[in-house]
Formats: sequence, structure tokens, C-alpha cells
Amino acid sequence: MLAKLRQILSYELTVAEWIGLGLVLGTPYLIIGLIWSSTHTDHLHSMRGADLIVSFLGSIVSWPVLLFSNVCMT
Repeated sequence: MLAKLRQILSYELTVAEWIGLGLVLGTPYLIIGLIWSSTHTDHLHSMRGADLIVSFLGSIVSWPVLLFSNVCMT
């Protein structure tokens, strides 16, 4: 069992493989976040400028938390 764990942990990835893994995992996360943020924009109507941009980008990044909580990012 320990030998199998060491074999898995000793596996090396190239930079291209890390980039590909990031794209494979990050793209669906960002697409879902963009859809979530686009459909939940009630708190953005009173904001302008940098506050609007930061709040929108924050809701894209934190969509899993916002999905399970009833928090309005203001």
C-alpha cells in the first residue's frame, strides 16, 4: 500500500501538462461562475466603476460559496 502511494506521489508532470490540467479544471469552473454571476445581478445595480467590476469578478470566483449561502456581495 505504501509503495503504491509513493509511486503515485513520485509521478512528475511537465509544465505543459500542468497548464493543460489547469485549463481542463478551470474552464468549467469559470463558465459556471460566469453563468451564475450573469443570472444573479441584483446587487450590482447600485454600483459603478471599480466596485462593479470587483464585485462581478468576485462573484464569478466565489460562486460555489454563493450557491450554498444567502449572502449578497456588496
